[in-house]
Amino acid sequence: MTTASPAPPATESGYEPTTFWTAPKRNFRSSARLHMQHALFQKTIANQLLHPAIDASLSFLTPFRLADLGCGNGVWLSDLHDSLIARGITTHQLDGFDVNPVNFPPAHTLPAAAADGNIRLRTLNVLEDHPELEGVYDVVHLRAWCSIVTKNDPSHTIAVAMRMLKPGGYIQWEETRVDKQTCSAGPDAAPASAVATETIIKIISAGGAALGNTYTFLGSLGEHLSKGGFTEVTSKEYAKRGVDLKAWTEDYLMVWEELPDLMPSRAQAPNSPVTKESFTELFGKCVVETERGVVVHQQGVVVVTGRKPL
Repeated sequence: MTTASPAPPATESGYEPTTFWTAPKRNFRSSARLHMQHALFQKTIANQLLHPAIDASLSFLTPFRLADLGCGNGVWLSDLHDSLIARGITTHQLDGFDVNPVNFPPAHTLPAAAADGNIRLRTLNVLEDHPELEGVYDVVHLRAWCSIVTKNDPSHTIAVAMRMLKPGGYIQWEETRVDKQTCSAGPDAAPASAVATETIIKIISAGGAALGNTYTFLGSLGEHLSKGGFTEVTSKEYAKRGVDLKAWTEDYLMVWEELPDLMPSRAQAPNSPVTKESFTELFGKCVVETERGVVVHQQGVVVVTGRKPL
């Protein structure tokens, strides 16, 4: 369910997160993209899986229980599991939740030490009421969740995490700064070298704004945690590495390539400023621009944490 891009542009039917993330387009290609996205996040945040304050508390928690919301293909959970096992922490339960199970790895392919249930993946919309999950977890983790947040208001997501946590439990939330999406070319590039890419960014930004989604809340996500009742809040932004920008660009292109499916055709909406056909043509030009050196990026990754009061 996760992505590093903002919500798709608005169409006549609007944008509903659960519908988008359960569409047939979420398949092996989206899973491959999630593997790449995970690697890029890890490179950006110095390969940190858990914030040091959270990590330091693990040895005191037996058993340790964690929920990963919007877990996608479970790659973050798998890496965390391996890290815990390497440290001798074996009494842990890692639960991944997603509205679409298509990217879940087969149970028999999970790490051998997870055969007793250390990792469990479950199809579930965690934004709905689930009393059985309240007060269960020591840590709730979210990554690239922002496309699920609507109207620039993360309060519902924060409240869900708060309910799922035990007293004294932690939230850890990581996002790219999608509110700062931009593109750039090398110093010797021609002035018009990124026109198509810039146009797509404007279309996506305008579509999000029309739905009330500008993602400006990301700049003050730590403050939102405090307002939601969390204490010991931390917030740190990591700059993306220049060497990774080509890979980030390819990650975004894989998302953008799917967007025409949400748009009307010229026959359906002859007066629409953006149609399936016009966006597909524009996307083709964008790909050429990136092959000539244009990169798409969102400047940094922000990591925020907070603790539920005891």
